[in-house]
Amino acid sequence: MSSEATGPKPPAAIDRMSGELRKADLQDAATQLFSERGYDGSSLQEIADRIGILKGSVYYYYQSKEDLLFDIVKAIHDEHLENVRMLAARAGDPMQRLHAVLVGHAIFVCENLVKTTVFLRELERLPAERQAEILRPDHAYQRVFRDLITEARDAGLVAAEVSPKLASLWILGSLNWLHRWYRPHVTSGPEQVAEQFADQLTRGIKPSVLWERQARSS
Repeated sequence: MSSEATGPKPPAAIDRMSGELRKADLQDAATQLFSERGYDGSSLQEIADRIGILKGSVYYYYQSKEDLLFDIVKAIHDEHLENVRMLAARAGDPMQRLHAVLVGHAIFVCENLVKTTVFLRELERLPAERQAEILRPDHAYQRVFRDLITEARDAGLVAAEVSPKLASLWILGSLNWLHRWYRPHVTSGPEQVAEQFADQLTRGIKPSVLWERQARSS
């Protein structure tokens, strides 16, 4: 193990670190404000006031409020996508993995209400081309669900008449509505809510013979 002491960081490194922290502070303050007042009801001046900087300093990091929203929404989407991809890659049959993805999605929504609200409510404030840049032409997030449903249907774990595309849209729509009504300390905990949602949503696409068999055994 080297005995050399770590020397002080050069000024450029300190400035870069300070800049990254300040940018993160801006994103956090804007996310909270957008959640409270909406994108249209928030100003760069109010965002700057929340972290104690001049409005002019914001322009060092972002040329516009739209650019700030884009960074925030993209970061939320990418974090969520990484989470469901990791869950989808776990061991187990496709229905077990789909169930895990549904639970993970629901828990993320419940535990990140501010971020989820901003993503779902304010994404449409961006121009169509910037929305597409986040969601990607292949709709990568929806594809995780669609591919698992397709795989489960091919394995006989999902009813043959189920459309993976429509089912994935229906399931995501149901899960995303959680941010409108879930409130910590009022409703059940995130894990309990997530498990119940996942159970009900997967039951809705299983062949009737499977869930009838499960109902008799429970």
